[in-house]
Amino acid sequence: MNKLTKDQLLNIETYLNQKDLTQIDLRNEVLDHIANGIETKMNSENRSFEEAFTKEILIWDIELANYSSWWLGIAWIGPKIMMKKCVRTIKKNYLKALTYTIPAFLIIYLLNNFLDLSKYSLVVNITIGVIYLCIGCVSIILYRTIRKSHYKTSYSFLFNRQGLPIIFIYFLNFLMNPLFVEICKIDMNQSSINFMLFFHLFSISSAVLIYDLYKNHMKTKKMKLA
Repeated sequence: MNKLTKDQLLNIETYLNQKDLTQIDLRNEVLDHIANGIETKMNSENRSFEEAFTKEILIWDIELANYSSWWLGIAWIGPKIMMKKCVRTIKKNYLKALTYTIPAFLIIYLLNNFLDLSKYSLVVNITIGVIYLCIGCVSIILYRTIRKSHYKTSYSFLFNRQGLPIIFIYFLNFLMNPLFVEICKIDMNQSSINFMLFFHLFSISSAVLIYDLYKNHMKTKKMKLA
């Protein structure tokens, strides 16, 4: 059975570089698939490496073509296989955040029907503000850790594209939440209060997204570019 040489594997790496697939959680997997496909064609179809390589990359040109998604922002473009994985990841994490947000919102909403929670609004708003500040600071530490790892994954790509804006929201909400509601005394009707409650709970639950991206990125620490 034909095995690819180092120079032949280098040709595949060069191809992946041209397609800008630098995320190691996908790069090694794709490289293995391409190498196996080439070896199969070389053996079963009695082709040279060059012929098998040319035929194999016709398949991967589709999966590695430039691609964008509304979920990530159409300005961000990357290999299709990587971008689609990012979309799946972001949908999964947002769904997870909703599974935390909805029960918490319903519990608070029902409690408010029996207790007058408005008299605790100052404590609640300050508490939420402090939570935002803590999550924001921890998220910055996680971001710096990812940057210092000196390797790329689909998770670090998502952290840069989705995590950083969320961190900004945490710090913005820390400044806005206690000040506007309590100091400026904005007059809000019940529907607006319910909306803001849901928004705050969902924002806090989105910390799951930040941590999951960090955790999955660090899981690939022992992996090396092929």
